[in-house]
Amino acid sequence: MENIEVTFYLDPVAHKNLQKDRKLFHMSPKETILIKRIIVNHYPKYNQETKELHDRIKDSFKDQASQPLIEDAVWQITKYISENSIDKSISTKEKRIKDKIHFRVNNNENQLECVLDACPVNVSRSEFIANIIYSYLNNPQYERERIVFKEELKKLEDAIKNNQAIKIKSKYDRTHNSDFQIIYPKEVCFSNEELFNYLLYKKIIKGKECARSIHLYNIDTIFTLPENCTFSKEILNRFKRMKCNGAQFTINHNTEFKIQFTEKGLERYNTLNYLEKPVALDKSNEETRIFYFDCSDMQFRNYFAHFYDEMEVLEPKEMREHLLRLGQRMVDKYSKDI
Repeated sequence: MENIEVTFYLDPVAHKNLQKDRKLFHMSPKETILIKRIIVNHYPKYNQETKELHDRIKDSFKDQASQPLIEDAVWQITKYISENSIDKSISTKEKRIKDKIHFRVNNNENQLECVLDACPVNVSRSEFIANIIYSYLNNPQYERERIVFKEELKKLEDAIKNNQAIKIKSKYDRTHNSDFQIIYPKEVCFSNEELFNYLLYKKIIKGKECARSIHLYNIDTIFTLPENCTFSKEILNRFKRMKCNGAQFTINHNTEFKIQFTEKGLERYNTLNYLEKPVALDKSNEETRIFYFDCSDMQFRNYFAHFYDEMEVLEPKEMREHLLRLGQRMVDKYSKDI
């Protein structure tokens, strides 16, 4: 199948969702790179689920159905489930007009070739590829990211398991011709919103240990080093706080924020604005509306910026002074013509 052009047809809504993933995961404008990764990386899980369904159907028939009949039943069921998982926001007429997509199997793409060769005899290759993609899209976003970057994730998990330091180059480093970074990986976890995956790691900056995190999709190159990883209790505590509040926000301080909500502010915190929401500490009190947080400065500012006068920062003093200066600048700006 070397250097063979492959054509398949994809539901337009599924195609649009695929393009969204390409942008979300900051991948190359060539969507065929994403498509090939999905076919190769997701096929093992897709195949396992298909096999389990095959075995259940076979057991239910108790050897009273032929193998071709069972295989056809498996295909029809998986196809039905996959196609019905697609967003139904477009009309039936539109859905009949599928998008035509091409890609080429290159000489060194042996895994891709093997997956395409595994296409069932009673199914067209186009349907087979589309079904794998529909199955992929039926996963939550953070799981889709793990599928697309399966190889990078495996290297990270192996380094973590073996307690090894690594050299990495991010996509940003690559585009700005920056050097490799030596880091000490601790854990790959996903955000509280279950949107993206992050590598938590330690980095030495000017002789000081710092806790950091980086998007899984942003890691371009990984090279394992013989050096072992060690983590102090302080660094482990910072990782714990980052996971609790949001792995995307780096914490390298011991600041604790104390605020008092108004009634509306507390209602807003409890019922709205889930995205990137810091978690209140146990000593927070609903009756007094005094809450405590140990998140990062950035997360605190980003999340509570739109609460305006529905809350007051009581501590630390530095944050009160920052908000006072900010408020004064706003007064100066808006009072000119009043």
